[in-house]
Amino acid sequence: MKNNLIKYYRTSSKKGFQLDPSLNEIIIGCLLGDLTIERKTVNNNARLQFKQSIINKEYINHLYSLFNPYCGSKPIELSRFDNRINKNKIYYSIKFQTLSLNCFNKYRELYYNIDGIKIIPKSIIDEITVKSLAYWFMDDGYKTTNGYYYSTESY
Repeated sequence: MKNNLIKYYRTSSKKGFQLDPSLNEIIIGCLLGDLTIERKTVNNNARLQFKQSIINKEYINHLYSLFNPYCGSKPIELSRFDNRINKNKIYYSIKFQTLSLNCFNKYRELYYNIDGIKIIPKSIIDEITVKSLAYWFMDDGYKTTNGYYYSTESY
């Protein structure tokens, strides 16, 4: 099956798409970081959106190489001007998103509440692996002279 033909399949054809099991740990790690899952309505399938600062272009390209079979287009570079008084500068980012597929719905249901706010499910303790921790760190971690840290301010 050609990857670039996926986007042209009818919705009923997309129902049977299975997620490669090796991507589960990566999705969980990225969900603890900056990955977002969009779902227009409960009747629509969910899609993943990976977005990072342009300095992480190599990382986004790596993720794209893993999720390419589920995507309809390549990563795109964006710019945004922040006109707040203390900022007043242009920010550059890079992102890609998957197609809206049934195989992503379970992540949206587990990691988002009814109001569409990202949450940490109680089952996370059973889901975290060494690989998911590594992707969480690459997604939203940082190193200082004192050690390695995970950004958890929003939790």
